[in-house]
Formats: sequence, C-alpha cells, structure tokens
Amino acid sequence: MALAGCASAAKQGAAPAPAPSASPTPAPRPVAPHQAIGNHSPYAITAGPDGNVWYTEFQGDGVGRITPSGSIARYKIDSRGFAERIVAGPDGAMWFTDTAGNRVGRLDYNERVAYVQLPKEDSGPTGITTGPDGNLWFTEHSGNRIARLSPQGALSEFDLPHGSGPAQIVTGTDGNLWFVEDRGNRIGKSTPAGKITEYAVQTPNAKPGWLAVGADGNVWFTELAADKVGKITPSGAITEYPLPDRGVPLSIAAGSDGNLWITMVHAQIIYRMTPAGEITAFHVRPTTIPGFITAGPDGNLWFSEPNGKIGRMTTDGQITEFIVARIDQR
Repeated sequence: MALAGCASAAKQGAAPAPAPSASPTPAPRPVAPHQAIGNHSPYAITAGPDGNVWYTEFQGDGVGRITPSGSIARYKIDSRGFAERIVAGPDGAMWFTDTAGNRVGRLDYNERVAYVQLPKEDSGPTGITTGPDGNLWFTEHSGNRIARLSPQGALSEFDLPHGSGPAQIVTGTDGNLWFVEDRGNRIGKSTPAGKITEYAVQTPNAKPGWLAVGADGNVWFTELAADKVGKITPSGAITEYPLPDRGVPLSIAAGSDGNLWITMVHAQIIYRMTPAGEITAFHVRPTTIPGFITAGPDGNLWFSEPNGKIGRMTTDGQITEFIVARIDQR
C-alpha cells in the first residue's frame, strides 16, 4: 500500500483525500470542564527531530510546531479528518494517526501531506510510535489490532487475542512494542514480528492510558480511572503506585532529569515521580489545564492545554505558557 499525496500542507491548504466511511469509537480524550475547548486547541504533543515540539489539534485540521522560544507555526492538513497522535518518523518526517479518516498521515518539511488509507473500515488508528525495526507502529483502537507501516507505505496488521481497545504505543528498551489496552485493562507487548503477549493490570477497570519509557528501562503508564501510575518490567511484572490526589492522571513522560512527569487533569497538578516511586507535586494556576506531556529536545517538559495553550516546564517546576489558539477560533 503506497502513500497517497495530499499536496502542500501549510498556507496553501490540502488537496482532497478519501472521505471517512464512518466514525469509529475514539480513545479517551482530555477534558476541561470549566473552560471552552476550541477546535484548534493543542491535543497530543511530541518532540521533533528538528529541535522543536510538534502537536496535533483537538478536532482541528492542522498540525502545529512550537520552537523552544515559543514561536508557532501551523500546517494545514485535509479538513475531512484530523490528526490524533503524532510522532517523529524514521525518515525525518512527522507521522500522525487520523481516526476520523481511518488513515495514517505523513507531513514532511516541504509542507507536503500524504496518507495511507487503511483497508479495514473503522479501524480507529490512535497511538503511533517509531519502532526498533525502522517502521512506524500504530494501534487500531476500534479494530483491536496493532499495525506496522514502512516509511514507503507497506502495511501489516496484527489481531489482538482479545477485544481490548489498544491506544497508546511506545518502543521499549527491550526492542519490543508496548501498548495499553484501555478496554481490556491490560498492557500488551509485541515483538517486531507481531508476536503478542498481554499482561493484566491488577486494579480492576483502571483504564490504562499513556505510556513512557523510563530511565530505569521499564515502561510506565497512567491509570485514568484509578488515580495511579503503573510500571511494567520487560518481563511483564507490574507495580502500581497510588497518587496522593484525585483528578485523572492523563499523560506521562520521561524527563531529562531521569524522573517521570505526570499530568493530573482536573486536579491541575503536574507530578514528578522518581523511578523509586517518590512523588513531588507542582500545583499549577487555575487557568492552566495540563493535558498531554512530552520531554522536549531542549531538556524541558512541554504539555498541551485544551484551552488553547502550550506550557513549557523546567525540571525544577517553572512554567511558561504560550497561546497557540484562541478558544473561539473555528
């Protein structure tokens, strides 16, 4: 399956792409109950190979880029879908999942967008990562599959043993792919050849959400419905750590300081957690709504806010915010 071109992505707009056939069930999204959410507000966020931070939009038709100093650029994609999760690909381009369009997109630095349309309807592509084999790997949340995609567009799909809702996915230090199953309450592991093993989370209905590979070589994950953070070793042993506050631990990232950083939606807290499980809480302002978080190329933590901002946080807790979208922008 080849990449289908979609013309220039930035100021010139995007050429038509295949219309989505239906609306698959989405993976859990961040919620900001006290402030409006704009269509172009930032959603998922990741470090790019160019030294900048890249982000998708909450149901918007663009991908954004923010420099370490806060300069913003926005690249328009096909308006009939939207970028869900995003990652720096093995080819130097930015790759993103498009749940609404049932496809995977590629944005290069010449501002061109191309898509790979998935062959099975309502697959629900969600999480995406660069694998240890030089391919893109992504989850199909509605289709209960994970998939491998070469930079040239060759696709292989692997069915999961159970109906599970795979969402976020990362590459572990053991050379395998690790992913959450938010419906099945499990953590999954796949070899690059597609051999899958699943591990149950001890807390019932914990709803594992986001993943990060820690400096200790383990994979760490948030538990959206349990106010906990979990750790899974390469051999599959799981340890869970209760958080001191209630408020939906949404996202987690491994910082440049060797610690884990966790966003607590609703409680408006960002936690720093050592690999040993020691927690420090940083309480943010009432107008700050930490969503997804990533370690930036500049050594800081960067997080999206569904009310139109992106935050930059130093490892000692100093926060600077940048407005990237007005919440009344449509």
